[in-house]
Formats: sequence, structure tokens, C-alpha cells
Amino acid sequence: MKAVGGHGGPGGGHGGPRREGGPGGGGPGGPGGRPRGKRQYFRKKKVCKFCVEKMDFIDYKRADILSQFVQERGKILPRRMTGVCARHQRWLGVAIKRARNIALLPFAGSAAGTQAPRVVVPGAPAHAAPAHVTPTPAPVTPVPPAAEAPKA
Repeated sequence: MKAVGGHGGPGGGHGGPRREGGPGGGGPGGPGGRPRGKRQYFRKKKVCKFCVEKMDFIDYKRADILSQFVQERGKILPRRMTGVCARHQRWLGVAIKRARNIALLPFAGSAAGTQAPRVVVPGAPAHAAPAHVTPTPAPVTPVPPAAEAPKA
């Protein structure tokens, strides 16, 4: 039989007041309390780096700053990973795209090491076309007939 309005078993349940493991004792695993199954952890609130430094413009020419917000594959990191506020995330995306266009940052998927290296065939000329490309034949131009000698 279920208990009315109480906890639904040894693991606790829903419906009761929520207890935090603060300075009152009796928290999960603390003095006077029983250990629970899941351990609670509190994530530190991320603060926007640009708000702290009071930057009102993100310079696209500062690739050293922008590269902190880009994966090694070239993708822009999301806000939940960087902790940047929504306004600065929009400015950051614009600055990264501008930096890509002038080749300061790589485009997504075009970073070094993501593409297979070229296969070098020993003995082949360096300017030869790849093996999978068939060369197009040269256009054939008709040769005019040789001038005949006048008949006598």
C-alpha cells in the first residue's frame, strides 16, 4: 500500500519539500542524513568574457581571441559551452565569419587534418592530373591539302 502524501519508497520521491545540502545538517550524505543515489552538483555560472572586459565591438582581425570560440574543425562553439551572452554571441559569429573570409580562421570542415592527404605516386610528374580524371582529347583541326602543281 502506498503512503499518502509521503515519499514513495526508500529512494525518496516527489511531493515533499526540497532539501538542499546547506548549513542545516541533514543533507544528502551529511550528518544526520542518509546517502542518496544521485549526488547533486552545482555548476559555476559562466560569465560573458566580453561583458566583463566591457567590449562593445569584437574585432574580426584578432584571430587569437576568436580562435578560442572556434573548434579545431572550424565550427563556432555554442553559447552553452563558451558562456558568452546572447548579444556578444551574435557579434562573435559575425566576426568569425569575417575572419574566415580574409583567411584568418578556417571554414568548418576545411581545417588542417580533416581532409585525406593527396596520394603521391613516385615517378609521376608533379603536374599530372589525378587518376580518376580522364583527360579530354585535343580538338582535331583539319589539315588543308597540299597545293598541287599546275598541269601542263
